[in-house]
Amino acid sequence: MKNVVISGGTSGIGRQLVHLFLDEGHNVVTFSRNKKKLNKLFNEVKNFPGKLSCMQCDVSKPEQIKKISLKLKKDLKTVHYLINNSGTNSLGTIDKIKLNDWKKIIDVNLTGPFYLTQCLFSALRKNSVVLNMGSIASKTGFPNWSAYCSSKFGLKGFTESLREELRPKGVRVIHAEVGATNTAIWDDLGDGWNKDSMMNEKEVALVIFDNLKLKNTVNIDEFTLMPPAGIL
Repeated sequence: MKNVVISGGTSGIGRQLVHLFLDEGHNVVTFSRNKKKLNKLFNEVKNFPGKLSCMQCDVSKPEQIKKISLKLKKDLKTVHYLINNSGTNSLGTIDKIKLNDWKKIIDVNLTGPFYLTQCLFSALRKNSVVLNMGSIASKTGFPNWSAYCSSKFGLKGFTESLREELRPKGVRVIHAEVGATNTAIWDDLGDGWNKDSMMNEKEVALVIFDNLKLKNTVNIDEFTLMPPAGIL
């Protein structure tokens, strides 16, 4: 049984990954700022063979990350899989996007993964795996998406530095560049998105899960998943 920590595991790809790890009998910890979603997730997986722990935490708040990280290190000792999955977005042209919105996106998408990884750094052992959930926006800029693209470009750079620092420790680090996937993140971005052409969140999670579970002598440093129709 492995210890798995997944941020943002109450919906979308994160939720599907929680299901997959629990189905294999692993010990999974996930957290979200939304207590109602945590309760819903806990109830829907209570018959899975693995054990799920749900913790309330806003990854944009360093003090909350530090608090739960101390508990995780005490309870788990070792983190075998750390998946930085939490993400948020809001659209706006560069001349109109609000500074608070910009900061929120950077805090959740970039600073949160950095600080959670830093706080759990000592719990990562040889053959542990860190996966940072990137995006096609990690390498391509889109109009009205400047804050999101900036956060994901930054996450890619952080991931590459983290990989080099953790190589001597025998920890694998993966960057997943995921294209448009039909998840709840689109609900707050207005109308006009062709969700029928987007990837299915369960199928995306399965591909990610397979890459995470590779043998210890193989690492997919980075991979890109895209809808067959391309960029939407």
